[in-house]
Amino acid sequence: MKKLFALILAMVMSVSLVACGGGEEETPKSTIDKILEQGYITVAISPDFAPSEFKDPATGEVMGTDVEFAKYVAQYIGEKYGKTVELKIEEMDFKSCQAAVATNSVHFSLNGYAATEERKQNYICAGPYAILKADSESYHGALVKKGLELKTAEDFKGLKIACQQASLQYNLATAQLPTDEMPEIEFITTLPMGAMMLQSGKVDAVIMTNGSAAPFVAQNDELEMAEFHFEYESEGTHALVNITETELGALINEALRSANETLDYDALHQEMTEKALAMGVEVN
Repeated sequence: MKKLFALILAMVMSVSLVACGGGEEETPKSTIDKILEQGYITVAISPDFAPSEFKDPATGEVMGTDVEFAKYVAQYIGEKYGKTVELKIEEMDFKSCQAAVATNSVHFSLNGYAATEERKQNYICAGPYAILKADSESYHGALVKKGLELKTAEDFKGLKIACQQASLQYNLATAQLPTDEMPEIEFITTLPMGAMMLQSGKVDAVIMTNGSAAPFVAQNDELEMAEFHFEYESEGTHALVNITETELGALINEALRSANETLDYDALHQEMTEKALAMGVEVN
């Protein structure tokens, strides 16, 4: 009987030791650990805004100033941790890029994002990088057909406008125009799509920068930029990172600030502009 009791006690102690020791769960790997392990980092880019991001029509290669900053991020992370980290570009439209970050389908996105209050609430806005100085010759406004005078925000009452969803232009329009006295905003995936809708009469104005509108004005003498200007001062360009990825966001922020000191943005902008023009790509 004593032997049986001793055997049972030994078995109970053995089980207890296993439960206290070998049964502990391993600490989950961080996103940075996974990036280093797999050897690449993913970035979402919408290549439709040269020279920031555009595609070579012949080869399909995505390039631009934002692509170079994204490459720098991958290189910086690799050098910091002594690993090889490549950049994998996930090409998608502007709205989908932001959705991909929100769902953690990609690690980050570069698309010339402004750090709006809405984005700060939903993403980590890493940066700024490639900071642009305020320039009176560059502004956000409305592309319209000649003859439609828009001088103040009140002049937009009753008009139907178009802009890219989740864009800076959308935020400016909803913040500064009397949208409660206007038809529902028409969302477009590309600026050429907006210009076509304007020409066909489906919308009265397309919200964009005067630089983006220049090619459409040059190609169609019926179009022009309205006199109205949105109030806006650039606070720099930012990368978007999932709001829960605080460690990764801090690392990408660190990398972009280093890029500001290392990359000659003016020279890079000129280089990518010349490349795009040589390929027949419209430059904004």
